[in-house]
Amino acid sequence: MRICLVDDNSTQLEFLKTLILKWSKETNTVVDIEIYHSAEEILFESNNSYPFDLMILDIQMNKINGIELAKRIRKVDKSVVISFLSGIADYVFEGYEVQAIQYLLKPVDEDKLFKLLELVRKMTTDEKKHLIIHVSKEKRKIDYDQIYFIESLGHYLTIHLEDEDIIFKSNLKDINNLLPNDEFISTHRSYIVNLKYVEEIKKEHCVLANKLEIPISRNSYKEVNNAFIDYYKAGELLWFILLFYPL
Repeated sequence: MRICLVDDNSTQLEFLKTLILKWSKETNTVVDIEIYHSAEEILFESNNSYPFDLMILDIQMNKINGIELAKRIRKVDKSVVISFLSGIADYVFEGYEVQAIQYLLKPVDEDKLFKLLELVRKMTTDEKKHLIIHVSKEKRKIDYDQIYFIESLGHYLTIHLEDEDIIFKSNLKDINNLLPNDEFISTHRSYIVNLKYVEEIKKEHCVLANKLEIPISRNSYKEVNNAFIDYYKAGELLWFILLFYPL
């Protein structure tokens, strides 16, 4: 879950970050926290892109306050979840104008913050999942369903889509931690494949829907084969339920 914190108080930012990491550990949720020390900083760096699941904005900042920042964000992004942070409750009703879902008062109550994080986690789980990466200093959002496989070469990864290859600096382990392990499987130390596009498993490689052959290491064969079987068993079960017990 990607979380953005915007506050001109460094102490408050560190406190929020500590609480979020605590929640992350307790709930076994992977979080990626980005911190900005002013509205001007995030507006300068964003390029009108806000690829976050949650943005917590302090209202009482110098120059551009949190309310004004939220209005500017909403001009280009109608869906990102926004929550406000403030030392006073005077601005509560202004949050409705920018569809803020929560108003956190300082000092932040741990239980209220955790409930907000749980709500956002459920919202992002219910939505179509995506992977967010940095490419040439820009952020890109890629739907899981678009990814055929990911290939590692040196310090760079290539995400192979149906009609595009995206190259960026990262490592396979970090990306693997961000992907759902019931949909993606590492077939080799240099490859991760989307089980959705696997058509056939052989001893030394798997065949994808686009007929590309992706290597399978000897040590990974059993795990890959089991993941392939489990994935399609789950799909068959869902088909059965929808056929005989329609929603």
